[in-house]
Amino acid sequence: MSKPQVLKVFSNLVQAFVNPHTTEGSEQLGQRIWGILQKKIFKAKDYPRGGDVQLSLLESLLEENLKLASKPFKKKKSANNPSKIKQSASWNRHKMITSLAQNSTFWILKIIDARNFPVPELQRVVDIFKGFLTIYFNSKKSQMKPDFLKELFRRRPWIRHHLLGFFLEKCGSAKSEFRQVESLDLVIEILKSLISVKPDGSGQEASKKILKSHIPKLCHLVQQLVTDMPEKQSRRVDVRKFCGKLFQFLTTHNLTTSFLRTLEPEVHASCESQLGELFLTLKKQQQ
Repeated sequence: MSKPQVLKVFSNLVQAFVNPHTTEGSEQLGQRIWGILQKKIFKAKDYPRGGDVQLSLLESLLEENLKLASKPFKKKKSANNPSKIKQSASWNRHKMITSLAQNSTFWILKIIDARNFPVPELQRVVDIFKGFLTIYFNSKKSQMKPDFLKELFRRRPWIRHHLLGFFLEKCGSAKSEFRQVESLDLVIEILKSLISVKPDGSGQEASKKILKSHIPKLCHLVQQLVTDMPEKQSRRVDVRKFCGKLFQFLTTHNLTTSFLRTLEPEVHASCESQLGELFLTLKKQQQ
C-alpha cells in the first residue's frame, strides 16, 4: 500500500468508527475497526514519511482529530429516558472516540516530524493548536484533556517551544477559573522541559534565556492569580504550588531580581498577602 493510500485508509476508518450509523448498531464492527487502527496503523513500524505526503492533508487530518479530542459528551435526548445501559454504552463510545482522536493526533504529528519541514512551513500546524487552545481556555465546552496536552508536548518538543508564550497569555487571561488553575500544572511541565539543565551544567545559559524571555508573561499570570485568588481551598493550594515551583525555577537560573523588577509594585503586596513565606523567601534570594 502506498503512503498516500495509508492516509486515505486511516481517514476512512476513523470516519467509519466515528459515524454512529456504522458502529452503534454493531459493536463487533466497531471493535474490528478499532483493532485495525491500533495494530495496522498506530503501532505499525512503517508509516508515511515520504515527500509524496502533502502537508496540507496532514494539517486537515490534524484539525479533524483535535476537534474530536475536544468534543464534549452529549446525552441523547428522547421522549423516553434512555436506559442506564444505553447511556453507559454511549459514554463508553465517546471515551473510545476521544482516545482514538488522541492517538490519531500523535500519529499525524509523528508523520509531520519525520518530514523535517522547515519551521516557517509549520506555522499552520502551530496556528491550528492555537485555535483549539483558545477554545480550551475560553469555553467550558472544550473537553480537551490536560494529560493529553502534556503528553503531546512531551512527545513533540517543538510544539511546546512555539506555544509556550501563547499558552502563558491564554492562561493569564482565561475566562474560566477552573480552566486557569487546571492548566497551571501544564505550564510547569512545559517550563520544566524547556529549561532543563544537564548534569554537567550544559544548557544553563540557553535555559536562562528562554525563561527570561517569558518573564513579563509569567509576571502577568502571577498577578492574575494572586489578585483574584480562587475561593475554593483546593484551587488556592494549586496556585501556591505553581508559584512555589516557578520561584524555584527563577532562583535556580538567577532570575529573581529580573522577575521582581518586572512584577508591578502593587502586586508585591498581593503576593505577600496570598503567598506569604513563599514570596518573602523569593525576595531574599534576589541576585
